[in-house]
Amino acid sequence: MSDIAVESSNKKRGLGRGLGSLLGGPAPAEVPASKTAPAAPVENSVSHKPSAPVNSQSVTPVAPPVDPESKIWKVGIDKLSPGQYQPRRQFDKEPLQELAQSIKENGILQPIVARRTASGKLEIVAGERRWRASQLAGLHEVPVILRNFNDKEALELAIVENIQREDLNPIEEAEGYSRLISEFKLSQQQVAEKVGRDRATVANAVRLLSLPEEIKTMISSNELSVGHAKVLLSLQDSKKQIEFAKKVVNEKIAVRKLEKMVQAAVKGVDEKEEVASFDSNVTQRLIAGLSDELQKMLGTKVSIDYSNSKGKISIHFYSDDELTNLVDRLKEGWQ
Repeated sequence: MSDIAVESSNKKRGLGRGLGSLLGGPAPAEVPASKTAPAAPVENSVSHKPSAPVNSQSVTPVAPPVDPESKIWKVGIDKLSPGQYQPRRQFDKEPLQELAQSIKENGILQPIVARRTASGKLEIVAGERRWRASQLAGLHEVPVILRNFNDKEALELAIVENIQREDLNPIEEAEGYSRLISEFKLSQQQVAEKVGRDRATVANAVRLLSLPEEIKTMISSNELSVGHAKVLLSLQDSKKQIEFAKKVVNEKIAVRKLEKMVQAAVKGVDEKEEVASFDSNVTQRLIAGLSDELQKMLGTKVSIDYSNSKGKISIHFYSDDELTNLVDRLKEGWQ
């Protein structure tokens, strides 16, 4: 018995030639048309003309051929194997269990896409997560669409599907782009067009692969953001990159602050001085913004003298009337 069965609302219909040609088996035999005995002529008492002869053979309607790639097949779950070009490597346990529970209650709503390899195996192109969840749900068969994809098309489809579902972490996405570039000789622009990204996004993603493995693991596990990783790329020393990456994770350092730390390391100046200077500049910008805001509210010049969380606010006036008006406005605002 074949390990694939076509899904159809008419259970009595045979699988047809499509399955036989797809699996390499013999085509089913044609069913001969049924024959009926010819009807005897009937005499007409008025015209004495014999009735029209009845066809000696009934006509069996022939259904048009169906493209095998448009069919949904029922395939034994153990007959499928993960795709060699699947860019996704991590499948979180909790979401997989949730999907398995949904499949138990509602079934698989979207068929798995697979291809037949040269060795005759069925390899998943898109839908490995649904296949894994189906195993957890205890299914024995899954709906599958079989397509004739080559290796490049299989990788492209797998990347696009995962990107659209936001299933890939940054490193998995970068590795997928890198394989299209290295194995199939595509340019970064061609990869961008294939997956619906701009060229700069593809270029920046591929650059992440030059980081040490320890840092790539941090990115894959969401301990380190892509923004942090881009800053670390400006360091040439891999040991320094790892040192700063660990500091970011342990001390929860923001990207902007990491930029200043890395700039200090590149310049060879004291890190604390560079960070202190950065913090001071940020504080001064905030104070200047508050001064401008007060000046617009009061309609006169306002200056703030700030140092180490202490200072004074100076409000300028140029006549007695302005002073009286300012006092009245402050009283109104206080009340």
